[in-house]
Amino acid sequence: MVKSSELNQNPLEDETNITGGFNQRTWEVNGNVIQGSSVTVYLSASAYTIPTEKETKRTQLGENPYRGLDVFREEDSKYFFGREKQIERLWEKFRDLNEDESACRFLPIYGTSGSGKSSLTRAGLIRELDKKPLFGYQKAKIPVLFPTTHPLESLATVLARIVTNDPSPVEKTAEFERVLKNPSDRGEYEGLRRIANQIPNIHESLLVVVVDQFEEVFTLCKDDEERKAFIENLLCAAKDADRHTSVIVTMRSDFLRETQQYLGLDGLFSSNGFLVPSMQREELEMAIAKPAEIAGHSLEPAIIQLLIEQTKGREGALPLLQFALQRIWEGLEDGIDPAETLEKIGGVGGALAGEVQRLYESLSPEDQSLARRIFLALVNLDESDKTTRRRAPVSELISNKQEEPAIKSIIRRFSARGVRFLSTSQDPQQGETLEVTHEALIHNWDKLQGWLSERREQLHQKQKFERYAEEWRSQNKSPDYLLQGRILRKAQEFNKTAAQEVALSELATEFIKASQTEKWRKRFKSLGVLALVPTVMIAVYLIFDEQIKNMLENMRVDIHTEILLAQRNCEPTPQLKDLLEHQRENGRTNWERIHLCGKALNGINFEGAQLSRANFRDARLNGANLRGAKLFGADFEEAWLISADLSDAILLGSNLTGADLDGAILRGTRLQQVNLTNVDLTNTKNLTKEQIESAILCQTKLPNHIVESSPDLENRDCEDAE
Repeated sequence: MVKSSELNQNPLEDETNITGGFNQRTWEVNGNVIQGSSVTVYLSASAYTIPTEKETKRTQLGENPYRGLDVFREEDSKYFFGREKQIERLWEKFRDLNEDESACRFLPIYGTSGSGKSSLTRAGLIRELDKKPLFGYQKAKIPVLFPTTHPLESLATVLARIVTNDPSPVEKTAEFERVLKNPSDRGEYEGLRRIANQIPNIHESLLVVVVDQFEEVFTLCKDDEERKAFIENLLCAAKDADRHTSVIVTMRSDFLRETQQYLGLDGLFSSNGFLVPSMQREELEMAIAKPAEIAGHSLEPAIIQLLIEQTKGREGALPLLQFALQRIWEGLEDGIDPAETLEKIGGVGGALAGEVQRLYESLSPEDQSLARRIFLALVNLDESDKTTRRRAPVSELISNKQEEPAIKSIIRRFSARGVRFLSTSQDPQQGETLEVTHEALIHNWDKLQGWLSERREQLHQKQKFERYAEEWRSQNKSPDYLLQGRILRKAQEFNKTAAQEVALSELATEFIKASQTEKWRKRFKSLGVLALVPTVMIAVYLIFDEQIKNMLENMRVDIHTEILLAQRNCEPTPQLKDLLEHQRENGRTNWERIHLCGKALNGINFEGAQLSRANFRDARLNGANLRGAKLFGADFEEAWLISADLSDAILLGSNLTGADLDGAILRGTRLQQVNLTNVDLTNTKNLTKEQIESAILCQTKLPNHIVESSPDLENRDCEDAE
């Protein structure tokens, strides 16, 4: 059998060889479709960035060969240097995965923020696949997408573009999203596999799905079921015996822990993954010198060495280096010596922060306040306060119509020619969207870090309410998606007291008002007096009778909670957590025999509660407070209890088979006769050997301090189980 490695050893006749192994090839860019010689790249709405004036206007020196904070894309590959060894290794790894019939064709490319993962994939590996197609596939279709808040929709959209050649295939996108969302009769998510197998000429043209910034499935997608469906669609297609689909993902390495939540995913990062290394001195020299040489204006050796010294060994420094080089090239256009430009901007480390700070200080006080709101809205904070960039609709930044001209003017200034701190794109559902061009800006601008420290908690709340409002809009403003109970009260309070920098958008404000209106419409309807009470009387009632309001609210919450619980299904039912916590705040502590199978209850407070014989099968209880809870005979099979606090809880006779207790606190937890079959307790905290003396242990993983003294303990009860 002829292998891919035996093909394409000689350059094509129409290519011009240049130092470093790169070839100048022509890429035809047509909106969100990029055509190479052998591959066609289809960009999702989020992956396609609207060109700025700088990218469309040539200067006396010609095109600027440096990309600043922006990623090197396929059409930029002629300026992409220093990663030749990694590109060859990646191509070989990808080839081997596709030629090994037993392999899962899933290639994770991961590294620290600013290590160049996206550029290596798009201007490196994809360009190499265009130059050297895999054996048996002389063509390839490559959809490139970011997960965003709705990863299934992002995937469906770009697949629909491939099938229809329509840049906005609304109907086909909706059809594909349904296929991706629904599991098969076997319970598997086969939508991507099925769609791929129906693409015309799929037997001759490999489908390579590229998911850039894969960590967005953890930071932006808040729907556990959608996240699971997205990941399993990718894995199912990558393992399919028809071998029509391969998957490449790029991800920040500090999100490796999150991959452990999904069966098989973390193993693929280990077996198939490629860790992007730091660039060595000679590689940095090529990355700095070669683009200028290709553009016809070589840099002096002294400035090249100075840039290397300021970059080498500095984590996440590549975008900072590119930003400094971009400024140096602009200085050359004005006749300024590179060393003078570098000194003026504060070197590689100070260039980015200094430039954005100067632009911010040039704004009026009123515009500075709006700029703070813009940048804060573009930072995502997860539960551990890890910061990543966030893509937001421009409409979310506008709290009233009067602000719109000023907001858009500020956006233009921070995304204008020669700046590019912000990038805009178009989304079919959300309209114009905005994001920070690179996370290096978030981590290196001290002013922004200060704002984040001051407004961290408010920012968490704002993003939550904006997310709820966006989902309401995406569902045609259905009343089923309006807020209720305690969370509505919190939203109202936030909307009244939030600082200007975290003010809610017009949509979120409308959403809260609609929720309040619906709440009182239902209340008076339930009392049978809706037709007798004029609107003005309802308004007076809202203002003056707080005590009756609270009493009726508690009654409504109790009834609504019991209705949801009576359904006894295993759906996530996200509103149930807020309803249960509202009951707790009003004195309830007894939920014996409650049915919470599959419910999304992350972070819930059940401290001291009576939960004996409760059904928590497959429930999400990550970070839950279960201190001192009474859990006699409770069923936690396959439940998620990551970092949950079970200190002094009583679990006598409970079933924890297959539960995830990674990081759980077990100080003083009573585990007599608890079934711990197939449970990994290695990372639990404060567990002692005495606690598990009468527990049921079979294929149980115990902490080292217990195993060392009792190596046979982990499978002590397996024979009894048989």
